[in-house]
Amino acid sequence: MSPKPIRRLAPWMLAAAGVLAGAQAWAVYPDRPVRLIVPFPSGGASDQVGRVVAQYLGQKLGQTVVVENRGGAGGAIGVAAAAQAAPDGYTLLLGTAESFGIAENLTPGQSTPAVRDFTPIALVTRIPSVFVVNPQVQARTLMEFVKLAKSQPGRYHFGSPGTGTNVHLIGEMLKARFGLDIVHVPYKGGSPAVTDLLGGQIEMMPSAVAAVAPRIKDGSLRALAVTSAERSPMLPEVPTMAEAGVPDFVAGGWFGVLARAGTPPEAVARLERELEAVTRMPEFKERMAGIGGEGKALTGRAFGDFIAAETARWRDIIKAAGVKPD
Repeated sequence: MSPKPIRRLAPWMLAAAGVLAGAQAWAVYPDRPVRLIVPFPSGGASDQVGRVVAQYLGQKLGQTVVVENRGGAGGAIGVAAAAQAAPDGYTLLLGTAESFGIAENLTPGQSTPAVRDFTPIALVTRIPSVFVVNPQVQARTLMEFVKLAKSQPGRYHFGSPGTGTNVHLIGEMLKARFGLDIVHVPYKGGSPAVTDLLGGQIEMMPSAVAAVAPRIKDGSLRALAVTSAERSPMLPEVPTMAEAGVPDFVAGGWFGVLARAGTPPEAVARLERELEAVTRMPEFKERMAGIGGEGKALTGRAFGDFIAAETARWRDIIKAAGVKPD
């Protein structure tokens, strides 16, 4: 073969070599530690989920997954940090119901990061709520509470960890379903709300199951119904909303892993595969059950569709209830 054809082929050969080198590089992803941003302070449910995910995902990837708590502004600070990271698969975000689906509906029009700035990878767990009342309330079932509240408009109060939290909006869902006039009382966290519920300053609240399960078991609070599709393993004696007479009422917190939009598909595919495997691990399921977590993983497109559906649902509730950010 003459030198001229060889020169013509050289650029194609170089390009092919580059593609091969790139494929080989991604074949060993990750080759260094991965960062998982948790957009809430340490100690809460988000932090607990994030650390368990990091532990088992790290085992699957063969690399350390480091949790970085970036709390503040209802999760917005951590989400913004993840949105500004390089789209290389080495910075991940633990997304929640508050940071995706609720936040952008509370602050429409603001230039805050949204789901379009990320690639959904996997939903790892859901944490349902349970409607609880102070035992002095003369209602032993959810429908009895509804009847009681209807008979005395404005008399009853429900607490939440803060305006715009998924717990607050679950309360608004109940109000809307039955046209109830019950007063929302926002707190700075779930613990002070539960304290006031125990003391009788408020009469009812939806709460994450794990936060109130001990109080339900010792009789300090009375459970009316859980917001999951099936009974909670943590509270097997408590009926679901459907069993309590309220069909099509499934809601709660959720946690999933996302990466910056533009992350190479090879990295996304590896993360999807490993996270799905993590959620099938008996030890992972046990750790999640300990904080009230349940449910099967959703990966890729299915997780993206889930976020879109949640966003539409909360948009309607926020608009109907006239919820404004604090």
